[in-house]
Amino acid sequence: MAIKMITKKGDNEDALMRERRILLAARDCPFLIHLYAAQQSQERTYFITEYLSGGSLDDLISMCGCMDISNIRFYTAEIVCGLQFLHGRNIIHRDLKPENIMLDADGHIRIIDLGLAQDGVTTSDKIYGVAGTIHYMAPEMLLKTGYGAAVDWWSLGIVVCRMAGCPPFYNGPVRKMAQDAIISEKPYIPSWFDADLKDLVKKLLCQNPEKRLGVCGNIREHPFFSTIGWEELEERRAQPPFTPCESVLEKQHLQWPEDKRALHPVAEFNYMSPSWARLMRTSGL
Repeated sequence: MAIKMITKKGDNEDALMRERRILLAARDCPFLIHLYAAQQSQERTYFITEYLSGGSLDDLISMCGCMDISNIRFYTAEIVCGLQFLHGRNIIHRDLKPENIMLDADGHIRIIDLGLAQDGVTTSDKIYGVAGTIHYMAPEMLLKTGYGAAVDWWSLGIVVCRMAGCPPFYNGPVRKMAQDAIISEKPYIPSWFDADLKDLVKKLLCQNPEKRLGVCGNIREHPFFSTIGWEELEERRAQPPFTPCESVLEKQHLQWPEDKRALHPVAEFNYMSPSWARLMRTSGL
């Protein structure tokens, strides 16, 4: 398992409960991180989730440099399934990037880190908070004009370009330059992208969120995914491009900080999934 620790603060109780709600919703999707339990000590809260041993999509990009088109298609399709599951439950991720996309032991995609996700956002709603990583933010978020689920589809467009080895906008450390490029410039799309991939990226990186693919039209019907069997994919019967090597987690890497002061518990935060409770009992833990 993996454990995410968050220090309690006077103003983060609502955020903790929101992340808990979203993680509970995510347990029904095979392409999202699964929560086993939520516990708390005097000073911290703990989200206990499955351990995803395949590393991140960012690790894979760093290793490969530029992925094969068929691999990009497979991973993008699984991410689409995860995003559509969230959006169907009025949840926006808001921080989709390769670092927040993991591979499980079988090589399938899992979207993680729902701490910045926002729930209760219907198609008629707009929210205004700036959240996420600058290079993956949609222009409407940066302009603070209000946004909805379309921001996740923009981020997916950036992720697709990253998998292909070509960030579409300025990718350096200067925030102002990144923001100006996203708002004002057209995305850089290499000539060697095939026609379907070019069209997919252009439609995901559409400046107008109302016309952005994912919000406008069914992304599953785009020609880029013509070889994807969606039912087979959703049931995890499609063969991933590769199976990650099993990594070993050694106990000496775990460091447990000591609680120093008593704080009020977060009401109704504690949770344990029935399957994990059974596992604990049968293991004698």
